[in-house]
Amino acid sequence: MTSLDQIAAQVAGYDPNALPVAQAQEFIARLVPRVQAVESLAIRSALGRVLARDIVSPIDVPSHDNSAMDGYALRAADLAASGDTVISIAGTAFAGAQYGGTVGPGQGVRIMTGAVMPEGLDTVVPQEFTRTEADGRVVIPAGTVQAGDNRRLRGEDLARGESALKAGRIFTPADLGLMASLGQAEVPVFRRLRVAFFSTGDELRSIGEPLDEGCVYDSNRYTIWGMLSRLGVEVLDLGVVRDEPEALRAAFTQAAASADAVITSGGVSVGEADHTKQVMKALGEVLFWKIAMRPGRPMAIGRIGNGEQQAMLFGLPGNPV
Repeated sequence: MTSLDQIAAQVAGYDPNALPVAQAQEFIARLVPRVQAVESLAIRSALGRVLARDIVSPIDVPSHDNSAMDGYALRAADLAASGDTVISIAGTAFAGAQYGGTVGPGQGVRIMTGAVMPEGLDTVVPQEFTRTEADGRVVIPAGTVQAGDNRRLRGEDLARGESALKAGRIFTPADLGLMASLGQAEVPVFRRLRVAFFSTGDELRSIGEPLDEGCVYDSNRYTIWGMLSRLGVEVLDLGVVRDEPEALRAAFTQAAASADAVITSGGVSVGEADHTKQVMKALGEVLFWKIAMRPGRPMAIGRIGNGEQQAMLFGLPGNPV
């Protein structure tokens, strides 16, 4: 595992006492590993999740040549070289069923959108471009269609064995419909990132508690919760932790054991009563930065936990985040 100092050496111009935001982002990108665990979810539960593997189509889409229009299917060979084309109608082809009749030369079939193209027919003329004679024959004006018009070919949208969706893609409503069109009930996605967070400080009170003199309500935790929820991660709110070494150690240990990342609010600035930084250093490998921005200058970054179960640590200032 690459140490924090080794990562810092890879960031050009790294200065922990005046670190530009862009360099902080580069450091974090090098530090944070990607979640590798994969789970299979019902497609309706996978919206917004990240695909873990390519989705390969098990079928052709469409599964057969079919009509893209309501109209009349015919052979392109029967289209007149000049002047109007007149065909007689041998029957009707409906969507969802194979046409069972035969179609002779000079004949066509009334066809509905999505219906399988009858054998031997290769062109569809939309019904609004035709007129029907008193004897039932259909007249197709010259130049209305060309060979193959308004016919969707088997596998035209997606061929069997072709990649339908690529790994790493965020699953969208359109993707949900695509998976359903392939008959796929489940999709492999990466497990959600788990993030634990808490605020520190003896002066903080939670909503609903009496506000003693010198105290303030903890607002940062709600902001952090909203930002994390919008990202779609699993959120573990550990509340407000007193600025006492044992309480902080217990909170950090619990957070690191149950989450991929831990975010704290408060305790990373210079202050005699803040034990947060000491506990962070005791539980893992941590650096303390001064970001080149105001407000929000102090920040802690690193890893905490044991060798098998380590979590990324992001220590944010309490006033403000």
